[in-house]
Amino acid sequence: MNRFFRIAAALASLAMPFMLSSSAAAQSATDALLFRNGDLLYGQLLAIDAPGAVRWRHPDAAEPIDFKPESVAQIDFPASKNSGSHANNSCRLLLADGDALEGDLVSCDHDAVTVQTSYAGRLKIPRSALQSLVFIPRSPAVFNGITGLDGWTQGISAVAVPGETGRWVYRNGAFYASKAASIARDLKLPDVAEIQFDLAWKGALNLAIALYTDSLQPILLTAKDQGPDFGGFYSLRFQNSFAASVDCWPIKKGERLRQLGQMPFPTLNNKDRMHVDLRISKPRHTIALSLDDTPVKVWVDPEGFVGEGTGMRFVQNLGTGLKLSNLRITEWDGVFADNSTNSIDPARDSFWPENRDRMSGTIESISNGKLTARTANGPVVLPLAQLKSMDFAHPQPAASPTQAATVRATFADGGALNFVLESWRPDEMVIKSPDFGRVKINPAVFTRLQFLSPDKKPAEGPKG
Repeated sequence: MNRFFRIAAALASLAMPFMLSSSAAAQSATDALLFRNGDLLYGQLLAIDAPGAVRWRHPDAAEPIDFKPESVAQIDFPASKNSGSHANNSCRLLLADGDALEGDLVSCDHDAVTVQTSYAGRLKIPRSALQSLVFIPRSPAVFNGITGLDGWTQGISAVAVPGETGRWVYRNGAFYASKAASIARDLKLPDVAEIQFDLAWKGALNLAIALYTDSLQPILLTAKDQGPDFGGFYSLRFQNSFAASVDCWPIKKGERLRQLGQMPFPTLNNKDRMHVDLRISKPRHTIALSLDDTPVKVWVDPEGFVGEGTGMRFVQNLGTGLKLSNLRITEWDGVFADNSTNSIDPARDSFWPENRDRMSGTIESISNGKLTARTANGPVVLPLAQLKSMDFAHPQPAASPTQAATVRATFADGGALNFVLESWRPDEMVIKSPDFGRVKINPAVFTRLQFLSPDKKPAEGPKG
């Protein structure tokens, strides 16, 4: 790293993203650039010309600074930059390589599915590259983005060491805690909800998240019956401070402590950030967890859903740095992955109408708001409004792309794309995707760019 960067970083007092500097540079910062050696620099991304340079503006530098792309690990953008690109999309596409994007379904034939997007225009994706398509209920977000401390209640971690407690701080669309601290809000969680957020941390992680709580103050679980009254809730815990694991506890006053299941999570020791996606169904008393777009665990409470409130509480129980950002809550259609014992032939398409069992056959076309398919029992025509999802046939494994992706970009509203980045400007980025070719994209739809090493992809969470 060059000498100027070392000086600029020292002036900004930003050795890591969780050091809550009060300097003018930090307060006015917008984007955040994370280097592969762990250094972090706030400022503004001006341009990327791959494989030339990443051009950066820092408030303490008279001129823009050029960095080598191979020295950059990640660039994060504040929530204010992200447009509501997903607001009117009709479907979510999961690609065979793990990419996920949203758009408005235009058509489907034997060869490809075409979607209209607000950020890249019309995309035509080969069916061989698609794994599934899920229709999105058109409902507004219940909560969309952290904008400040107003409306949130701060508290002290019930297990914090005296003198090691602190408060959450807001900056650039995120909450930061450098010591043990609690923050909570009645977010009006719906009975069937999808909750997404990003976590990043320095050092040990010991985070408890209360779901469907009516208490905005943290509760010491080992002495819960001696404390103030509270309604039932679920405590979801991530920790790598002792043994790396994730677990879920139903909590009710006057009832025994019980655990729905603890899952060892050894890769948590190798992480310092992750995207969390929770899908919760009160009627089915079920909580499903995905990390970094990978399904991890499904908990089912055999004694019914205990949550009696509509709030959430985030409690960091150790005095280490934690960042919480991109919190988004929406109503959800309640469709979990199909785990039925009915065998689905991977060489055939399948589709799932509402209030009916999954059907299989060959999807011949989608047009004029209808799906036309051929099944063993004859032709089928169904209105798209009656469909939940569809899976596309994959008789053979997908071929590896001829050119390795250089960037993984995370959408502000969920999902991610891997691609070769050709250039980036504030109003346009040019990418080359193995699935839909070379396109121009509005960069405002992304909240993060991860630069991939030639021999390494972003770490995945465990399957389970």
